[in-house]
Amino acid sequence: MVLLSLVISLALEAQPGLAQATEELTDAPPPPGSALVIDNAAYASGGLPSAPALSSAQSLARELTRIGFNVGIAANLRQNAMRGAINAFTGTIKPGSAALFFFSGYGVEAKGTTYLIPIDANIWTEADVRDQGISVDAILAAMDKAGAKVKIMILDASRRNPFERRFRSLSGGLGAIDPPPQTLLLSSAEPGKVVDGDSNMFIGELLKELRSPDARADDVFNHTRLGVARATSNQQTPVVKSTLTEPFFLKSGSGTPDLPADAKADAGAVQLGPPQDAKPGAVFRDCAACPELVIVPAGDFAMGSQDFAAEQPVHSVTIGRPFAIGRVEVTFAQWDACIADGGCAGWRPDDRGRDHNDGPVGEVSWSDAHRFLDWLSRKSGHPYRLPSEAEWEYAARAGALTRFWWGDEAGSGHANCRGCGGAGLPSPAGSYTANAFGLFDTAGNIAEWVEDCWSENYEGAPRDGGVAHDGPCKQRVVRGGSFDAGPRYVRSASRFLYDAELRYYTNGFRVVRDLP
Repeated sequence: MVLLSLVISLALEAQPGLAQATEELTDAPPPPGSALVIDNAAYASGGLPSAPALSSAQSLARELTRIGFNVGIAANLRQNAMRGAINAFTGTIKPGSAALFFFSGYGVEAKGTTYLIPIDANIWTEADVRDQGISVDAILAAMDKAGAKVKIMILDASRRNPFERRFRSLSGGLGAIDPPPQTLLLSSAEPGKVVDGDSNMFIGELLKELRSPDARADDVFNHTRLGVARATSNQQTPVVKSTLTEPFFLKSGSGTPDLPADAKADAGAVQLGPPQDAKPGAVFRDCAACPELVIVPAGDFAMGSQDFAAEQPVHSVTIGRPFAIGRVEVTFAQWDACIADGGCAGWRPDDRGRDHNDGPVGEVSWSDAHRFLDWLSRKSGHPYRLPSEAEWEYAARAGALTRFWWGDEAGSGHANCRGCGGAGLPSPAGSYTANAFGLFDTAGNIAEWVEDCWSENYEGAPRDGGVAHDGPCKQRVVRGGSFDAGPRYVRSASRFLYDAELRYYTNGFRVVRDLP
């Protein structure tokens, strides 16, 4: 299934672009479903525990990808960004497809309507709720207007929040939601009830049921409801409402089960050669000494940002085919294998006291990277290359709508950089959590060469994910920032230039292999 990543610049004001359902249904397979996963935790008026919630949202995004949805994931969205993300999501819904919307954060009922609250909300009255929140009814209506045959909504928003006490005596939970036709709704608690604590148990039960093969969606939700009620001794009972008129199945993938995207697999557990179905998230390697690869799906995204001139203009890019990319940056152990085999021109970078096996290799030039790729291609029998700049950013964002794949703020514990809680040296590859595509260390640790020639901005940049050859090709692009860079330089959109022959201690690379 193609994963259409809803990657947009948060600085842009997205405009509604809702597709009209005008085509007659045929016997052809339905188009792939679209999904948007939003996790809001860093509220200005009092936040939720963000790390566990974000991890749960990422796990849900990965599971929805596995069963065939085109997933976009976003965290900690302000009002304009949240409206823009929802507009972008509904704009990608294909007539006759399924559409799924998930929200974790605060929800408030006002005048019988449930509103989902962005993180910058400043709510003191019920009128503020209606003005600053986004109504569930409006989201469902937009999904319907876009032509979704089946609308699925999952709400983890029945929480005790800091707003209602300003104009009510207590938190009233969500209001009763009357779903429109052909809708399936799951809410974490009954109307008027609130849940104290985090949502890990609710999401955990949902993930467990989603992994049931070829399950009907209403069965998944009802089993989730029963599991939560049982685990809480009926203190928390989710609500399931359905207006579906025919069964809707959540089809699971076939073939080799996926390895967890946030767990490093050892060599014995990774399949040799790509799986036959080559589904997104599948992990393989071509030989024992070859890097582990993860399959990244095709899709569209908006490349760049408004933060710096070199990242402008933000422009739409289509990645037309899935490709395989290194789960981690090339390590010293893999570089040493190249040296031992007579490759890499015998260059031995200084490890500077860091992990010489699992640590990412640094102090390699763009030309050195190509010498490794030449050796790896001969060793494996398959052509390897550097990613294009567009492929790199697409894989690094992994469907995220925010400056970093985990949110808008760097925080601590997500990446190895100065100001991110890093140790001031490169970490062993894969030390931090993987993004939703299963890639580690796309932010910080070691900066990564890509194939493109440097350009001062994105004017005239390729729109097909290809390599930019215009500009001073003696200078090539480096992405991702390093352990020695501050948070602003490890954003998904950040880009830099270095001379192609320069061996700098913070620069390394990861590999790409095209699929048949």
